[in-house]
This record gives sequence, C-alpha cells and structure tokens, in this order.
Amino acid sequence: MFAVIDLETTGGNHNSERIIEIGIVLHDGRNKTGEYTTLINPEKEIGGFISTFTGITNSMVRTAPKFEDVAETLLELLDGKIFVAHNAKFDYNFIKSEFRRLNIPFTQKNICTVQLSRKIFPQIKSHSLGNLCRDLGLPVDNRHRAFGDAAATALLLEKLIEADKNNLLKEMLDDDGTKLYLPKNLNKNAIQILPEEVGVLYFHDKDGNVLFVDKSKNLREYIHHYFSKKTSDKLKLQLHEAIYDISFMLTGNELIAGLTESQEIRKLHPIFNKPASNFTYKFGLFSETDMYGFQKLMVKMLEEDENPLLKFSSKFKAEKMLHSILTSFKLEPTFKKIDNALQYNSRLHNVLSRYVYPYKNCFIIDVGRGGSERSVIQIENNEYKGHGFFEPAYINEPNELKDIIKPQQEYTECKKLIQQYIRKYEKHIEVIPY
Repeated sequence: MFAVIDLETTGGNHNSERIIEIGIVLHDGRNKTGEYTTLINPEKEIGGFISTFTGITNSMVRTAPKFEDVAETLLELLDGKIFVAHNAKFDYNFIKSEFRRLNIPFTQKNICTVQLSRKIFPQIKSHSLGNLCRDLGLPVDNRHRAFGDAAATALLLEKLIEADKNNLLKEMLDDDGTKLYLPKNLNKNAIQILPEEVGVLYFHDKDGNVLFVDKSKNLREYIHHYFSKKTSDKLKLQLHEAIYDISFMLTGNELIAGLTESQEIRKLHPIFNKPASNFTYKFGLFSETDMYGFQKLMVKMLEEDENPLLKFSSKFKAEKMLHSILTSFKLEPTFKKIDNALQYNSRLHNVLSRYVYPYKNCFIIDVGRGGSERSVIQIENNEYKGHGFFEPAYINEPNELKDIIKPQQEYTECKKLIQQYIRKYEKHIEVIPY
C-alpha cells in the first residue's frame, strides 16, 4: 500500500518553515483506496509569494487545525504504507520535522517519483510533475494545491508501475540493509536503530575505543551509503576489519554537528581520522585610522588580551590574507585617491564583515534535537565560546543562555563553519547581540 503525499509550506527550509496544507491519496498500486486533505495552521505568517503561488492566505489557515491536532490521524493513515511523493525528500523532511517538534519519531520507507520516472522514462526531458503529466497524458486539477498535486502524483505512480518492466520499483523498495557490506564483527542492530537525524557518528573497536568520527545530515542514510559498496581502499579495509560497534550523538542541526566533529577529533584522536592541526594564534590583523581618516590594515604579533579583527597562526598566513583583502577588493593605497575616507572605510567594513561574526558578543539560535528545544552558540569578544541546548519556555532573558553553554575552544575551522552557516541560513536562524 502506498500513501501518495503532497504538501504546501511557508517556505523551503523544513527546520524553520511550516506546513500549510496536506494532501494524501491512499493507493494499492492499481487503484485509489482512500484520500485525506486539510489546511494546517502553520502558527506563523504566510508570505506574499507563497500566497500568490498556492492561493492559500493567512485568513484561510487561521482557524485550520495545527499539525499537532492532526498528527494522530496522519500516523494512522501512514502506518504500514510506503511514503510516495514527487521530490520525496522535500515532503518527507517536512513531515518528519513536524513530528520531531512533537517528539514523535517518524521513519518510513519512501519512494521519489522524480527519481523513479527518470529510470523508467529516461526519454522524457523534463521530470517536473506538470511536464510529466502533460507528456504522459495525465489530467491535473488544482495545480499547486496539496490534494491536486497528490492526485496527479498518484496517477503518475500508476503509470510508472504499469511501465516498470525491469522491477525498478521493487529494487528501490527492497530492504537495502540486506545489500550492505557490513563489517563482520558489527551487530546489524547497531544499523537498524540509527535515526534519520543530523548528528555525529562514532565507529568503535572491540574495546570501545573510537576509531573514526564523522558528521552527517542523516545518520541512517550515511551508514547505508558508507557500506553500500565493497572497497579496495587499504585504509578503509583496515577500518572495516576493526569496527565492532557504532554509536551516535544527535546535534539538531548541521552547524553543531560540524563543531562537535571538530572538537571530538581533537579530544579523542581517532586513528582513522586525519589528525587535526593544533596551533596557537600568534599574529593578528589590526585596523587603525590614519591622519586623513582612512582605516589602515596591518599585521602585528599578538599581545595578551588583544582583540584583533582576525587571528592567525603565522605571520605568513596573516600577510597573505592582508594581501588578498587589499588586492581582491580594490583596497590598495591607490584607491584612497579615488574614494573619500567615508566611502573607503565603508567598503573596508563590508569586506571585513565577510571574515568576522555579525556581532562582537552574540548568541546564534537554531533548531534543537527535537520538540521545542533550541540550540545556542555563544560568540564573545569575536570568539566561539561553546554551545548548548535549551527550552525557550525556561529562558526569560538572553543572559541566562550563558549558563547552559558547554565551553569549547575556537579553532580556525570552527570560525569558518559558523560564518558559512550564518551566510547560508541567515533567514532561518536568530542572532541575538548582548
């Protein structure tokens, strides 16, 4: 039995956006056996673009049930069914995230009709739902509404099953755990209990020592991919022979997974990880204003308690960065003749903002490991101080977040991870200066 699903949402990020409509068609592979559709109150505003695209307005969902109100019904509808969607990863992650906020585990075998259609109908150029239905002569009603698209996907599923002469669907549905090339000393139960969550994985030897550490957006998917093929790589074969157990740590989001991986490699020294470089900051990039009002960048050796714009382990690296900033962004002395001090300093500030945190002292708030839990990263004096998890209901003011921070040391890769994450997800995280 299949549950063919389509969702409309407030945006594309399943961690921060919410579902506004659900459409489900229950199907036995030949015929429709049931259906379900409802608007959902997302508990946040629907933006103008989404309203125009879907036709769903804030007033339409104001009195609609919240996800928690329909969660039990959805679990009953989906129980024992294969989750089917066009671009299944999107819909599956949204459903999973909504259940996660309620602390309800949700793991289900799923099929993506985009991927399946590419295998069964490779001659069709575009595999978007609209173009596939047009080329295959399938009717589509109420496009870009959840039930209309779910009904169209159900018709597409019928076509795919009918045209599947090579049992590609069965191949996708087969328990891929039986196809894995697992280490001979590893209990299969260690694989079966892995969640489809973001976190850090640990491979252990027979004495429990950590052999290898890695982060992943989806722990279960990572393992299935890692052991999906035999390897001829000598180092991987040695690791394969040494593995006796696997454990994991949930982190709630990719940033804390990356930071945790970095810290764990330094703390545990796993023999199959590339050794982390250990160094101290000896030089800094400083700024001072010259007699004409222009900000001037310079490299100096660090003194105790100094707070430069950027820190480096060597003078060479510091001067290399200085040269890159000046030449790449046209900030050499000759450009001072073109700009006035205000224009030049503004451009310099914009360039430097790429390499520093948004505020000298701030908290970066993101999703936590489940339910209403949130994660927090602390930046103080432009340095990463550590991270923690909290329930918003028990925090009355930002300064209380300092008490839940687990102290960590900042390394170069930590700063890069945080800055890249902020740039990538600035619309979905909260930055609180203090």
